[in-house]
Amino acid sequence: MKKLTRFSAFLVSNLLISLALSSSASAQTIVCLETDLADVCMELLETEAPDTAQNFLSYLNRGTYRSSFFHESVNDGDNTYIQAGGFVLTGLAGLQGIQAVTTSAAISNEISISNTRGTVAMVPDDPNNPDSTTSQFLINITDNPALDTLNGGYTVFARIIGGGMDFVDFISTSATISLNDGDLPLVPVITQQIPATDSAGFEIVDAFVFNGDIDDFLSSLDGDDPGDGDGSGDGGDTPTPGDGEVLFEDAVCVDTNVGEFCLELFPDITPITVANFLNYANSGRYDDTIVHRSVPGFVIQGGGYEASPLGTSITRDNTIQNEFNRSNLRGTIAMARLGGQVNSATSEWFVNLANNANLDSVDGGFTVFGEVVSGMDVVDAIAALPRVNLQTSLGSPFGELPVTDQDSDGVGSDDVVLVHRIYVTDLVADGPVDDGSGGGSGDGDGDGDGGNDVVTTTQYSLTSNSFILPVWIGETLYRVRMFQTQANDILFSVNTTTIIELADTGQDSATMDLDSGVLSIPSVQVGNVVITDVIFNLTDFSTLTFRLESFNRE
Repeated sequence: MKKLTRFSAFLVSNLLISLALSSSASAQTIVCLETDLADVCMELLETEAPDTAQNFLSYLNRGTYRSSFFHESVNDGDNTYIQAGGFVLTGLAGLQGIQAVTTSAAISNEISISNTRGTVAMVPDDPNNPDSTTSQFLINITDNPALDTLNGGYTVFARIIGGGMDFVDFISTSATISLNDGDLPLVPVITQQIPATDSAGFEIVDAFVFNGDIDDFLSSLDGDDPGDGDGSGDGGDTPTPGDGEVLFEDAVCVDTNVGEFCLELFPDITPITVANFLNYANSGRYDDTIVHRSVPGFVIQGGGYEASPLGTSITRDNTIQNEFNRSNLRGTIAMARLGGQVNSATSEWFVNLANNANLDSVDGGFTVFGEVVSGMDVVDAIAALPRVNLQTSLGSPFGELPVTDQDSDGVGSDDVVLVHRIYVTDLVADGPVDDGSGGGSGDGDGDGDGGNDVVTTTQYSLTSNSFILPVWIGETLYRVRMFQTQANDILFSVNTTTIIELADTGQDSATMDLDSGVLSIPSVQVGNVVITDVIFNLTDFSTLTFRLESFNRE
């Protein structure tokens, strides 16, 4: 099952990673490609091809490979391989839904290892220039010695591990179709369910660095049949929501240093706007941007400027046509544009903090293209942060800049609301947006909680197989995902690939004391029941596995 809770390792805690790997025989970098059917994992050969491995990681960490697909399957008698990393799916049907990825400067060749079965090599953009490598890579299905010398050779930088080659072989033996007016002539598709000729077959939903016990991880990969990516071998059925999750056909999540909120998009009524937004997200241009404007009771705004150097504009595409259809109500997301210019939206978006119906009649209306379906409390937390005016130093867009920290050394990249990434997902946490009414019988604070005023530390039910919570470890606050080691078990392990540093906005947080081995959670919601004083004790230091020991029920 594809889960919201699988993340690329953007800002993984070095402390926890070293602990999690302390019992491993080796600490090589493991990267996994989560496809729509199964995972394929590889070991990076950083000693043999250091620059190439680092180049691959740079694309992975900026989100380039999310929503990409295996766009070529070659078996020409001399070489047999499958290729990916060059194109992404924007979410729209038809040829317009396929776009080339945004690439960085090319790197030089590093030939040192032969292209044998199971190795992974980078593919030059220019077949006649071996030093034109950017984002594309191939997986060798057979020994392909011809690739060692072809136009300077293809640099091998990784090898497939675990049972991944079984699924790679499955892709290689699948039927192929021609897409994009023949520019992609050999796109592999699932034989039993060949899609229309405007659709790709094997999507890379996400790509992430694995950090944990390598031996246990390899054991878990062996024998994993092609399924839905959760290791259950269930044949790849449509994802079904678990406890505390809702299935959405068109959803994205905004991953920030304050927390995460998720959106359902409206491609049926705003196809141009949604395609534009997904293009920025899938190309990685929203990665490491900032929320640069906050007006309490009105909007928070982002999508236009980078964190480093602070205030630098992202690369923007041409303006798009306005598609006003829905009212700017609390929790909706809309495109920002220039005053008086209806069709001037590019990359910037804003989330409505209140019912802003007045925006519906300004210059033809501001286009609402989605709404928050989970994490509106995070949006409100961002809006509640203090603000500074940096118009003098950064320019007019930064007169109402929200900051997570105000200290004597001025405002820097570590003091702002950072959007780590915006990514496409199927399942999101169940968290209906409060309409500000207080639920009719609440406490008047507009949170719709019925007057209980309970602050929970997690969006997820403790009875589901995983949950996320803010945790203090020493003097640093992190977002940590924990998952059940077995169904109906009381053992939970930390998934180190999901750890990122959070800004302290006063949220109710857990504490993890690695010296005493105690994880303490103030409160968590299980269904409609709130339990408090939840205590976990550490049982396995090397994998950060904890046992649920006690709690109180209110």
